[in-house]
Amino acid sequence: MGHTPGMPSAAESAHFTWDDFVALEDDDLRELIDGELVEVEVPTADHEEIVGWLCFYLRSWTEAGHGGRVRASGYKVRISERRGVMPDVQFYRLGNDAGAGQPQGLVQGHPDLVIEIVSPSSERYDRVTKLRWYAQLGVPEYWLVNPQARTFERLVLRDGVYAIATSASCEETFRPDSFDGLAIPLAKLWT
Repeated sequence: MGHTPGMPSAAESAHFTWDDFVALEDDDLRELIDGELVEVEVPTADHEEIVGWLCFYLRSWTEAGHGGRVRASGYKVRISERRGVMPDVQFYRLGNDAGAGQPQGLVQGHPDLVIEIVSPSSERYDRVTKLRWYAQLGVPEYWLVNPQARTFERLVLRDGVYAIATSASCEETFRPDSFDGLAIPLAKLWT
């Protein structure tokens, strides 16, 4: 199979860096994986609806006096010079200034929470690769939402490894003890 003109060859594509990643157009959904710009799944309407609800509940929680910042899909997080991702939702607690002065992407620091919406095609990437990368960054919590299985898992970083701290499913209300007073009725996510 020959090289397509205008497209980088496999050898060339393995040389992309964080600077190339943050220079992508806003609508370019590729992520930087080991020096390659890899196209990720285009978000579905259901995916974006779930992201919207999660941002709504987290923002409401912040506005209720807890403070913090919520960022939805698109804000890039640097894992290393040759790795970068765009979590579905990121949360920064009051006092975590990571991202301040970093408008194109988070180069230093880490979010306090990252949420990924799992799909059949992204499950392995979200549950293995990104899980390992977020642990390397020191992200204290990682939430995985699986709309097909109607499950919601809260993983907490302990000694550099994530462990499931809370899980909920179907019509339950998710109440993480690390976000006092936050209640997410899962039925809203599945409709």
